[in-house]
Amino acid sequence: MLYTDLNSAIDVGASAHLIELDGIRVLADCGMHPKKIGREALPNLSKILDDTLDFIAISHAHLDHVGALPLIAERQNFAPILASEVSADLALRMLRNSRNVMVRQREEQGISEYPLFGFEQIDALKPKILPFAFNRPRAFEVGGKRIEIEFLQGGHIPGAAAISFETSKQSVLYTGDISFNPSQLIRGANIPQKKYDVLIMETTRGSHDRDAEHSYQNECARFIENVGRVLRDGGSVLVPAFALGRMQEILQLIKNGRKSGEIPHEFPVFAAGLGIDISEYLLRQSRKNAGVSFDKTAYELIQPFRGEIVPAKDFEKKGIYIFGSGMMLENTPSYAAAAALMDHPQNAIFFVGYCDPDTPGGRLLKKAKGDETFVFQNLGYIARVNCKVDKFDLSSHADRQDLINFALRCDPRAIILTHGSEESRNWFMDEIIDLAPQICVEIAEPSASIEV
Repeated sequence: MLYTDLNSAIDVGASAHLIELDGIRVLADCGMHPKKIGREALPNLSKILDDTLDFIAISHAHLDHVGALPLIAERQNFAPILASEVSADLALRMLRNSRNVMVRQREEQGISEYPLFGFEQIDALKPKILPFAFNRPRAFEVGGKRIEIEFLQGGHIPGAAAISFETSKQSVLYTGDISFNPSQLIRGANIPQKKYDVLIMETTRGSHDRDAEHSYQNECARFIENVGRVLRDGGSVLVPAFALGRMQEILQLIKNGRKSGEIPHEFPVFAAGLGIDISEYLLRQSRKNAGVSFDKTAYELIQPFRGEIVPAKDFEKKGIYIFGSGMMLENTPSYAAAAALMDHPQNAIFFVGYCDPDTPGGRLLKKAKGDETFVFQNLGYIARVNCKVDKFDLSSHADRQDLINFALRCDPRAIILTHGSEESRNWFMDEIIDLAPQICVEIAEPSASIEV
């Protein structure tokens, strides 16, 4: 098997993996780097010539995994796009919103090359998509050779899948982003124990471990308790959250907190943008898909936010504000809302997922309350960090020890470490070599091919 990581650096970045298996060429994911602008955010698609792919397979609908899909698909006239039944629709919704954001960025920031694709290219994807049910393998014939492809529930967000590729010569499992523990929305990964020749594995949480005190259940309880306390003390809570998966999970937690009495009922829950549309879609899915659990009571908490956001001006209505993006990136609703709320000590900003240390959210988490200022460069505003800032580990990525245990159960002859920082990948390499020295462990250099 020949493998090429098309991300431009050794980081989480733009997930795109070229897998050449027994002469069959598959691109697993095709995302955009969340921290880069313009064509620099794209994976190295020059490594793929026109009409040379046999399949494009999508693990889930986050933009770092599907954001460049229209650009590669228009150059591959014969390659079907494989996705789980839920991801098939979610990917199109995420891409339409991404196109709208790029148009806004062109106008506000002068990025002339935006948008990188139009609605026509997104609409052209739909007839190419071949939806897969979980745990139902399909066989295809390519150039006289047979390949069996199976989507397995990945547990990361609704629709997320690990993807198995098997020919007569080799079997490969690409994990995508994976989580083994159930969340408020979905079950954990369901991957039958089986030996794979090659495991292509994400490493997002390799740089740190979760201690028992901060288990997912404990973090959910701590979030509910802290939200209730801030509201009762007269403040508002800003929750920067990804529109897909995390916003709906937070709504479920607020519903649970109201039911238990820990979160007062009289405080409204405001949301803005794409997350509202995705919430409505996941509500419909939960009625017919046993793998999604988003209920009507949680959905009905949403009040669309239509107010004006002004730096340093506290919100008039005290409540819970669930705004994108999860890392509080510049020019997003959560970034603007933080500038309004931060200087007021009764308020709180609660992060509920991974924050890259170089993003505004990551930088804010390093600040000490009241002791430092925070520069909102895009808004021309400097705030003092007077509000409460906290992080709740509700990550939908597998803990590193769970991933190690899973990798050893797969008993592969080779493991390729991807989609994580250099520190994370090195931790996994050292650990696997210590525990299972017979396994060949590879960290692919960007755009360099390795044979395994």
